[in-house]
Amino acid sequence: MNFELTKTQQMTRRAMREFVRKEVVPLARELDENAEFPLANYKQALELEVMEITLPEALGGIGDDFLSFIIALEEFAYGNAALAHSISVTEAIIYLLCQYGNNDQLKKYIHLLMAGEAFGAAAMVVSDGTVQAVHDGDDYRLNGTLGFVPHAPMADMAVVFATLGDGNVSAFILEKNTSGIKVHEPELMMGVRGFPVGRLEMMDVCDTRDHLLGEEGDGNSIYDALITRTIAAGGAIAVGISQAALEAAVSHSKNRVQFGKPLARMEATQNKIADMAAGVESARLLVYQAAFFLEQSKASSQQAAMAKLIASDLAVETCREAVQIHGGYGYVKDYPVERLYRDALFSQVYNTTNETQRFNIAQYAFRKMK
Repeated sequence: MNFELTKTQQMTRRAMREFVRKEVVPLARELDENAEFPLANYKQALELEVMEITLPEALGGIGDDFLSFIIALEEFAYGNAALAHSISVTEAIIYLLCQYGNNDQLKKYIHLLMAGEAFGAAAMVVSDGTVQAVHDGDDYRLNGTLGFVPHAPMADMAVVFATLGDGNVSAFILEKNTSGIKVHEPELMMGVRGFPVGRLEMMDVCDTRDHLLGEEGDGNSIYDALITRTIAAGGAIAVGISQAALEAAVSHSKNRVQFGKPLARMEATQNKIADMAAGVESARLLVYQAAFFLEQSKASSQQAAMAKLIASDLAVETCREAVQIHGGYGYVKDYPVERLYRDALFSQVYNTTNETQRFNIAQYAFRKMK
């Protein structure tokens, strides 16, 4: 078992880290305050070929593994979690198109998404009857409402899941100019305020058969691929947030003097920093393991769930401790830790809540440990 990153992965980390420190970090506070999507940073990330990392070589990509993307995503999250979540959503949609899309769908959407000329939304909820689809000749008609859809307010296309009359779930590609689609304003959120999520309504929407993603009835397997990938990515984003909070706490404790000496020389502060550093490294290893298993298709859904659970809980705790180390300054917007704390909380509820993750992990444990 080799824990050393490949030379390519090390180069990816260095390149993304340099970019994030120089271009992303300086803009993060203002974008958060204005609840503004980080469009300039997003397009810069595309120019750095972040989407090409996992894109197959046959389609013009680098064809590297998912772990390489996770490493890059962690760096983006260090600077701006909203940016990282948007990159994750786009990468996941491109992955679904590559795995399940037909040639026409690949030609139509891949280039636009890769170039930032179009945005894709993805419903992070598999249809439990919330969205219904019925046959209309060779086409389909969809009705229902989905909440909290990432990128919905600005999406040009969306992947949604709907239940047909036979109870099977299918995946559909919807385009924003299709009659019957209503997109609501972005939700005003506590954290990751530049990450647009919103409600998507479908009122007797006619979707042609060539917009079916995969085969009819493939919805559950496509959803599993989507949610497992974005859960693992969510773990990486949580690690990036934790790393930023840890570094902010270390820097402040070195420079803040209390009772005649820096906070860093006080045992209580040292204990906090030690726990934070150990936790961040532990979460990182678990996320990297999940990404590796996902690439190998070895119990990837459970590994992703465990990684996201531990990493997101750790992010909240690390940010809370960073706020405590800052004292009153930790509650002030001039310092980044209050934003990081709000962003970390999002990681516990996004995709699936940590309570749901715990339930799923427990069921897996009960089946495995007889």
